Amino acid sequence: MKHERATEELRELAALYALGSLTQLEARSFEIHIHEECPACRAEYLRFQRIAAGIGFAAEEVAPPEYLRDLLTARVERGEQIPLPAEMPGNNLEDKPQPKKPPVQPFARSAVFQPPQQKPGFFPWILAAALAILALMAFYAWRSEQRANGRLQAKAAAAQSDAENLRILMDVRNARSTDLEQIQAMSGKPGVRMARLAGQAPAPSAAGAILWDPQESRYLVFGHFPPADEGMAYQLWLLTQTTKIPAGLLKVDPTGRTFTSAGIQHQASDITGAGVTVEPAQGSPTPTTRFHALGRFE
Repeated sequence: MKHERATEELRELAALYALGSLTQLEARSFEIHIHEECPACRAEYLRFQRIAAGIGFAAEEVAPPEYLRDLLTARVERGEQIPLPAEMPGNNLEDKPQPKKPPVQPFARSAVFQPPQQKPGFFPWILAAALAILALMAFYAWRSEQRANGRLQAKAAAAQSDAENLRILMDVRNARSTDLEQIQAMSGKPGVRMARLAGQAPAPSAAGAILWDPQESRYLVFGHFPPADEGMAYQLWLLTQTTKIPAGLLKVDPTGRTFTSAGIQHQASDITGAGVTVEPAQGSPTPTTRFHALGRFE
């Protein structure tokens, strides 16, 4: 199978193959794979092969000991003093003229002996290869641990987010249960009047209801209103035949839901209805916009 790009597993396999650390079966399988013209794996193998080839020459050369020069010089001098035999069977050296040989000059003791260059030993290469393998193993172990920590942190964050969402849902559910209890308690009191708030032209989707307790001059409004513009707020008005009594601002959440309970100081027994307008965030003593919702008490 050809790979479009080298993965971390393929890089690790190519590195171990270049260092000769794979088993015979694994090495044979990798050789077959790169010979099947997989450019990604072959490129990684060639890269690690160049690195492995240079590992053995990374060690510094070691100079030979001083006594080795004297030992070699002495052995060369002894070899020059060995006399050649005068006669050999079937050959008379005296009958043949012998070429003159130039006198052999002995090695001077003061001459500096230059030892032949020695190739690095096999042990430094093995040590370097072992260190490279250990470094690769440590790197991949560190990467694996980092990934595992990242997954654990992501799971912990997700669990914390789920717990927070569950808490919010429970708070909303409990709040609605409390709201329902307040509505039931207030609507069951004698003398409490109720009006349905219907959306008007500025906000046809607005809808809600208001419970009015004349004895305690207290109201309870619940429903849904479109979000008001920035810097504006919904304000409630209690209506009589001749006036509009400001009853305070409604608490509307970002979803448009409102549940507001409050009392007013105005003692009025002739309240016939209620209305909602949009006013500045600090409220207004008189309505400045058209009614967004209106309702008449039964």
